[in-house]
Amino acid sequence: MQEAKFDGETVHLTVAGRAMDVHIAVPPGPGPHPAVLLMFHRGGLDACTAHYFKEFPKAGYLTVVPNFYHHCPKDVPLHDCKKFLKDDEVTAEISAAADYALSRPDLDRRRFFIAGHCMGGRLAFLGATTKPVFTAAVAYYGGGMMTHWGEGRPTPFELIKNIRCPVYGFFGDLDTNPSPKDVDRFEAELKRYGIPHVFHRYPKAGHGFQNPARDKGRNADEIATAEAAWASMLDLMSAAGAQPDRARVHAG
Repeated sequence: MQEAKFDGETVHLTVAGRAMDVHIAVPPGPGPHPAVLLMFHRGGLDACTAHYFKEFPKAGYLTVVPNFYHHCPKDVPLHDCKKFLKDDEVTAEISAAADYALSRPDLDRRRFFIAGHCMGGRLAFLGATTKPVFTAAVAYYGGGMMTHWGEGRPTPFELIKNIRCPVYGFFGDLDTNPSPKDVDRFEAELKRYGIPHVFHRYPKAGHGFQNPARDKGRNADEIATAEAAWASMLDLMSAAGAQPDRARVHAG
């Protein structure tokens, strides 16, 4: 997979002595705008991430994409950069990107979401457990929730109890990572700690159904599922933004 071109603004944030590039797309019209801190999937800044870097602003959301692969050697393919990630470093980078986003005058602090697909869904959970500033967390089929990146670190699943915002999840029943049983465990843990959540499960969808650039392509059922999930997500985000008391917003 090749890195895609990202138009829009780019800033560089210093995290633990290293410069991380962060890409920003601003929707048309006057702000402040609701915003999404978008966690990319294993493919990094590829065609899939570029797609949502355009689609979220079209829906009215200021979109901020931190490049967690900024310290990956240049000769390593994007798909293989995941092995360089560690949870303690990623949480610091999520925090820095969120603080930058919240410092922007064109961002509506009452409507600030963290979202991601696959690995990015895992990171959306992780960010919500460690940075209590989000209106809601949106996770599309977050894989690897029961694993840690770095010895001695708790898994995102083990940290679910720390989430302070609603969680919106979208999962395919034909998926194996996470499997339907994994999703049951996620939901049971959210219920255990009284965390508001809405899960959508799609019986004819497998892993990556929301990726328009998926190498093997998508069948008609998955394309229809992707469209339905996108519409449901936007409805949930709009409702959360309209009712910040229910969204349990923590700013700062």
